[in-house]
Order: sequence, then C-alpha cells, then structure tokens
Amino acid sequence: MALGQLLASIPYVVWHGVEIEEDTARSVVLRIPFRNDLANYVGSFHAGALYTLAETAAGVIADRALPASDTFVLLRNAEIHYTRRPEGNVHARANLDQHAAAKAQREFEEFARADISINVTMTDDTGASVFEGQFNYALRPRK
Repeated sequence: MALGQLLASIPYVVWHGVEIEEDTARSVVLRIPFRNDLANYVGSFHAGALYTLAETAAGVIADRALPASDTFVLLRNAEIHYTRRPEGNVHARANLDQHAAAKAQREFEEFARADISINVTMTDDTGASVFEGQFNYALRPRK
C-alpha cells in the first residue's frame, strides 16, 4: 500500500493533517502544518500532536523493516525528548537502519517475532531541533 493510502486509512492521523514531504525505501519525512486546534495553552504545538507525528513516522519505517512479511507493528515503548518549542510547522524524519532491519529479519525468520527501534528527529520551520525520540516496536505475525 502506498504511504498516502496508508495514512489516509488512519482517521486519527488524518485529523492531525499529517502530510508527506519525503518518502524513500529507507526514510520518511512527515509534516504537520500548524493549526490553532493543535496548539497548547501557550499557542505552540501541543506535545501530543508532536508525539503523534513522531510515532507515525517511526511506525511507517518500522513497518518497512520486514517488507516481505505480513506482520503487525506494535509500539512497545518510547523514549522521547521535547527539546524546544516549535515555531511554525513541524517535520519528523525517521530512517531505517539497515543493520537493525537485517537483525529483525533474521529474528523474524528464526522465531516468528522480532523487535526493532526507530529513531526520529523533528525540526520546525526554522530548522531547529524540537524533538528527539526512539520508538521500540514488536514485529509479530498476523494470524
């Protein structure tokens, strides 16, 4: 399924207005344009909206770790750091580490389950870093 179709199939992501800026086999950059209904009490992006964008980007990349399999991608936990209030729109970049993907592939083939960690960085329209996170996923077979 194409990334645009995937994002359009998740109502919560649609409501946030997540847009695709870059989409390659190994990386994705997603964006949320600033809207007042996504703001916190001081008028910048709500932390939950930032988290949604970051986790969406990470989930897309985790799903690509085992492209030939029919797996569930389930978030196990995350370690996140909000580093600065964003100015304007926000952009989340997630990359697929080839070593981590190869390890997950080997584990999935041997044990029918694997785990993978995906790092996400987020910047605002000024280019400043506003978020860093690591999202840890369980990759499990669909039954």
